Amino acid sequence: TLILSLLLLLPPGVTAAEPVRVAVAANFRSTLAPISARFERETGYRVLLSSASTGVLYSQILHGAPFDLFFAADRETPARLVAQGRGKSYCYATGMLVLVGGSGELAQLADPGLSVAIANPETAPYGAAALQVLSRAEFTAAGDRRVIRGNNVAQAYQFWHSGGTDLALVPRALAPEATPIPTAWHQPIEQHAVSLRQSAAVDAYLNWIRSDTVRAQIHNAGYLPCP
Repeated sequence: TLILSLLLLLPPGVTAAEPVRVAVAANFRSTLAPISARFERETGYRVLLSSASTGVLYSQILHGAPFDLFFAADRETPARLVAQGRGKSYCYATGMLVLVGGSGELAQLADPGLSVAIANPETAPYGAAALQVLSRAEFTAAGDRRVIRGNNVAQAYQFWHSGGTDLALVPRALAPEATPIPTAWHQPIEQHAVSLRQSAAVDAYLNWIRSDTVRAQIHNAGYLPCP
């Protein structure tokens, strides 16, 4: 079984006490948390999740944060770490944007009277994708709309949920029943992970993440498969 295979990765005489320290982009935390909890129950390893925007986590890694794995919301940030000799990366999901709020119609994005929350496009790939959507020609009539930028997608969603804005452009994983944004309206949100340290714990966790069961769980959480 998969669990037996994971346990066999433990070297003789080594316990499963060493935690796996994971930096995870805010959009993926709610998906990764239950996946990690089951991994803990079935292997004995502990998993410590730290969440922020991709750009913030990247800065923390550069400044010495002791993460073993980094689940980013883009391809480029892990690629920069790989180019620095920090590890190797792979694609784990493709993200989707949705519109929450109002009537659910995409035409609302052309209404300058409706404020919209997005993640900070400087540090959050979903924010950059949202800005591409708002910059489309059919929405230029709302060019002077009020756009509120959250530190990450979770904060952008909270701005809308608390009534701070009329609309929000957020990951489908945060609002699976919301109106999907056509993927052709923005650059692909190809999400990559990078292993920063190698150990039995990290190897076991990566095998778990790559298993068919977990891949199905990621898909059911609102993500598309990798290209």
